Amino acid sequence: MAKKTGAEQDILEQAIQAVARETGIRLRTFDRESPGEEQNIDAVLRIDGSEREIPAKIKNWAQHAHVGALIHRVQQLPRQGMLVADYVNPRMADKLRQQGVQFIDTAGNAYIDQPPVYVYVTGRKQQRSHIAPPREGVGRAFEPKGLQVIFAFLRHPDLVNAPYREISARAGVAVGTVGWLMKGLKAAGFILEEKTPKKRRLIHCSKLLARWVEAYPEKLRPKLLMGVFAADDPYWWRRIDVATYGGCWGGEVAAAQYTEGYLKPQVATLYLPKPSRTQLLRDARLRKATEWGGTQAAKALIYHPFWPGQPMTGDTVCTEGLVHPILAYADLIATAEPRNLEAARIIHDQHIAQYCRED
Repeated sequence: MAKKTGAEQDILEQAIQAVARETGIRLRTFDRESPGEEQNIDAVLRIDGSEREIPAKIKNWAQHAHVGALIHRVQQLPRQGMLVADYVNPRMADKLRQQGVQFIDTAGNAYIDQPPVYVYVTGRKQQRSHIAPPREGVGRAFEPKGLQVIFAFLRHPDLVNAPYREISARAGVAVGTVGWLMKGLKAAGFILEEKTPKKRRLIHCSKLLARWVEAYPEKLRPKLLMGVFAADDPYWWRRIDVATYGGCWGGEVAAAQYTEGYLKPQVATLYLPKPSRTQLLRDARLRKATEWGGTQAAKALIYHPFWPGQPMTGDTVCTEGLVHPILAYADLIATAEPRNLEAARIIHDQHIAQYCRED
């Protein structure tokens, strides 16, 4: 079972108390040593009188995370799991329930579906927080520039031991950014300083990946959007050699390749250098989405690349016109759509797990 931070323990205890206060349902938690897949579990809960175990993921600042990422994290648990959060707002609660994701929070909001027990409580206001704040610098690590560096670390874990100047060049950020990012990741427990020999090491990679996937669609990706476009031909992307424009397919188009046809793209996501945009729009016959003539038009999302180079020479962000699997994975999870979440799971298992082999 994963080790809980002080804030996570506070959230767990307060959420259990809140659901008992609001619904009368008493949940018990217990720790046990669990090998393999159970290392992704933050806690195990039981309803009083039941022997059924409910694996749980604990999330602080849940309202600032992308709901698709939260759904995916809970669905990755080995059994029907539960999200334990500081606060779940009504909109998020509805989306979680639609996807069958159980939750409880410290305000008393809850969705529990454990027959014969069924509870759905939403709309309770968040109370003044008594949860331990994150250590200094941790939150800043997951702001846009920090996310660029973390993306480079996730692709190349050994990069954490490189000189700051090399890290900054590979991530496309200032050297000073690397300094405070490293402090934040150390404070969060993602970088370990070893003394003999003296070097840094990336640890808890799977958890770092999950944090990055949560933050990317909220913090970084909105700043990259060049526009939302439409095409009359739903398969327009098939006739475009995106590499000739210096771009890369992300999202569903990349996923169709990585899953060998499991996913049939409905929305095309493209990372494209700005100088190439006009020519591609003309060649692909794309128009602004506001000009859609009907619901049959195909949707295209075009984003600026956030890595150095277009595509980055000598690195693996863009290969054969496809973004790195980690970025395609994040694009899919950001949609919160069931078909894309399943494709994301396949990509994770087949193409990403190799980057995060835990100690």
